[in-house]
Amino acid sequence: MQLEQITVRLRRRSPWEALDLGPALLRNWAAPVYRAWFATYWPAGIVILLVMWPWPEYAILVLWWLKPLFDRVLLFVFSRSVFGDECRVRDLLRELPRVLRGPGVLSGLTLRRCSLARSLLLPVWQLEGQTGADARARFRLLSRRCRGHAVWLTFFCANMSTILLVSIVITLLALVPGDGQDLSLWQWFGGDRSTAGYFAGNLVFMLAETVVEPLYVASGFSLYLNRRSELEAWDIELAFRRLAARQSATPLASSLLVLLVLAVWLPLLKPVQAEEAPQPPSVARQAIDAVLTDPVFGQDREDWSWRWRQSDSPVDEPGGDWIQVLFKAIEWFSEMLRGLLWVFAGLGLAAAIFLVLRYRQAGSRARVAPAAPEFLFGLDLRPASLPADVAAAAHAALDRGDSVEALSLLYRGALVALMHQRQIDFAAGDTENDCLSRIAGRVPEALDRRFNVLVETWRLAAYGRLSIPVERVEELLAGWDLLFGKPQARP
Repeated sequence: MQLEQITVRLRRRSPWEALDLGPALLRNWAAPVYRAWFATYWPAGIVILLVMWPWPEYAILVLWWLKPLFDRVLLFVFSRSVFGDECRVRDLLRELPRVLRGPGVLSGLTLRRCSLARSLLLPVWQLEGQTGADARARFRLLSRRCRGHAVWLTFFCANMSTILLVSIVITLLALVPGDGQDLSLWQWFGGDRSTAGYFAGNLVFMLAETVVEPLYVASGFSLYLNRRSELEAWDIELAFRRLAARQSATPLASSLLVLLVLAVWLPLLKPVQAEEAPQPPSVARQAIDAVLTDPVFGQDREDWSWRWRQSDSPVDEPGGDWIQVLFKAIEWFSEMLRGLLWVFAGLGLAAAIFLVLRYRQAGSRARVAPAAPEFLFGLDLRPASLPADVAAAAHAALDRGDSVEALSLLYRGALVALMHQRQIDFAAGDTENDCLSRIAGRVPEALDRRFNVLVETWRLAAYGRLSIPVERVEELLAGWDLLFGKPQARP
């Protein structure tokens, strides 16, 4: 994607501002957009009306259902125009089969046909080519902060299309000469229309969609561009590219300008807010404080207990006493049930904790030990790669003057012994520090100290490229078989 060629000014916009950008895009590219619309939607619509002539009442439903196909045509024009490419009708007709066979066509006409956020989701299919789980993940990411705005856009445009359709019909009825008995409002929207009346009504519907649908696609596309610019920081990337281009042209002047901007901008990163001088309370505030000092208002109380509402009947009303007794009995019974519920809940929680503690060790014993890694940080840890007697091989390497080879044998042998004899589960991506953490507290203290010294010595030799004294390697060799023994394969 060549962001330098984008014709829209990239900056941080709120979703509502992004929706307002849609009409501006439509005004700027109205000529290619409406040329594409009249070259595709109207011929296809006329063909549909003629094919559905025996069933004119269903033609408008077909036109409405196929709108996502023509939205793709509009989006194709907008996506070309936003990068400054001229979209001619013959270019559109040449690309039309690919546009109509792209990802998401079937889903857009079936499962997601009634999605209220389809204006935001259409570019994911058509422009990004996402399908399946990738498309759904992309939908969730893009919709996280602006799905509600896309829904409001659909609601607004649907209502505007309906209002425009009714307005055109009312205007036509008002302009009909005579008393208008042959073209009444009831005939237009009732069930008594002729085939010609249905045909005229469908043409009015197409005219209303011609006004609203390009605006709908343009606003959804601008919302999509704004969301992608926010996620991928297009504006920052473009600013850096322009800055790099200016620096390559005038490196000295650009460097001075950047230093000047940083010198002015950095002190402003943490602005100190001025402390406002305390103002005396107003008369209204004093009156409110005086009222709140009353014991009735000057306290907050939360009461979560259940109570029966008092009866509104007078106390001396006949039959009132037994009703109060019944209420008290019901209240006592409900409190008893509530207490029993808490008791049973506590017993259930205690039983659950007991079972978890009892069977935790059994479950850990039954767990299958993971396979030991064959390589760690580039070292071959397969037992077959080590000599039968690691200490003897390390002594031989040390006699040859190759202390790094001796340390490598001791280090690899120690790791293999820890995995296969001490049952330490190292992971394939562990580092030296991870290995030290995994053995802490799980091996004897003497072995832990010896392994720490071995790791530090190996770091100095392998990473620091330092010469290790022979005496230090001999100290590591002393008692190595006693601590680590001969590595054997894990059963």
